[in-house]
Amino acid sequence: MKRIQNTFLNLAIRMIGFGVLIGIVFPFFMLLLGVPQSIALSGLFLASCIIAGVLVGFVNILISRITVRSKLKVLTGKMLEVKDSIITISENGKIGDCNPEHCSIPIETDDEFGQSAQAFNELISSFASSLRMLDDIKTFTAIFSSQLNLHALSEYALDRVMNGTGADAGAILLEQDGEIVVLHSFGICEVKTLAEDPHVLRTFSKGESFSIIHPASIIVESTLTQFHPNEVIIEPVKFKSVPIAVILLAKAEHFQAENVRQLAIFTQSLAVALHNAMEHEQLQKLAALDPLTGVLNRRFGMVRLHEEYSRSVRRGSPLAVLMFDIDHFKQVNDTYGHVVGDRVLRNISGMIRQGIREGDILLRYGGEEFMVILPGASRDDAFTIAERVRHIVRENATTYGANQICVTISVGLDSMPETSINNEQELIANADEAMYRSKNSGRDKSTIY
Repeated sequence: MKRIQNTFLNLAIRMIGFGVLIGIVFPFFMLLLGVPQSIALSGLFLASCIIAGVLVGFVNILISRITVRSKLKVLTGKMLEVKDSIITISENGKIGDCNPEHCSIPIETDDEFGQSAQAFNELISSFASSLRMLDDIKTFTAIFSSQLNLHALSEYALDRVMNGTGADAGAILLEQDGEIVVLHSFGICEVKTLAEDPHVLRTFSKGESFSIIHPASIIVESTLTQFHPNEVIIEPVKFKSVPIAVILLAKAEHFQAENVRQLAIFTQSLAVALHNAMEHEQLQKLAALDPLTGVLNRRFGMVRLHEEYSRSVRRGSPLAVLMFDIDHFKQVNDTYGHVVGDRVLRNISGMIRQGIREGDILLRYGGEEFMVILPGASRDDAFTIAERVRHIVRENATTYGANQICVTISVGLDSMPETSINNEQELIANADEAMYRSKNSGRDKSTIY
């Protein structure tokens, strides 16, 4: 406020000084107009002119204070509101009431005051946009940090970023185990081709973002029609400067520059979340797998069996279980040692995988025992699979130096609803009993409970 007072004081001095100057000069100007010297240069007329100039200066000062100062007070008041909002955010993290609707200054003129008001309003709009973006990022980070499921995380992230940018379609692609996979997509036809798109591949390799106008390779699927978008943005998601994922967004119109800037900030939070989710998924896999054979261990296998049993009961669909035991495996360990025995176990697990169907669940049940869960398989289906696996094992050998180590397996199986059972443990017990019948009756055979 002090600076405003000094400004108006300087203005007053100059206006009064200018009024005095006009009062002094005016009598001589009257001489040029033919007024007699005795009148124009008289003391009374000179004093009257000076007083009139001073009065005009005071009137001008009053008008300036009413006109200019009122506008400056409005601007100052709005600035103080913005300051209070900034203090509120810094103290408790909450956004105050200062928004473009509340803090904007009415633009009444096209002069410098109008331009100042316009510049201030644009500043407020940018400030409010930054606050919204800050709040969104805070929300993103809070949710991302609590979400460790890759697919759920990508679905939420794509939904939020599409809403924020106004995109009509989008996808999140992740590089996993050397391959590019589509985690989640919305509104894009032939989404599998995105993993082979040269711009996507370049983004993964170079870490550069792209904006493609009128792309020919991307087709967006709307509710009623399919159309080529006007612009596609491909943004890398980097963790420690290394691209681990890519966000692809397509829009029927051009993206606003502000949305593109927000996207770049958004990906920073997403990168950390994706990395954490990938680490969690890897740990989950390690915890669920048998370290020797790479198949499910018994603990997680039992969880899967319970899930499949519950699903079969709800749907009234069949479910079968196979139990495998390697015949005379102790002799392999005694003859060749446990290192070779481990190699045989790994090979046997691979042979079993060859014989079962996609979607069947293989687990290591014990030392040399394996179990296969067969969702949707009848008793006949299970027996066919058991025999196929048994023949694969018998006809293949494990190589150790010059030795060809051949083994056989004994198989037992049971299925529901052919057998009436009360829980999945009874299904295991029945298959296990059938397996021991195979062993006791000569081995290398499959037996139905």
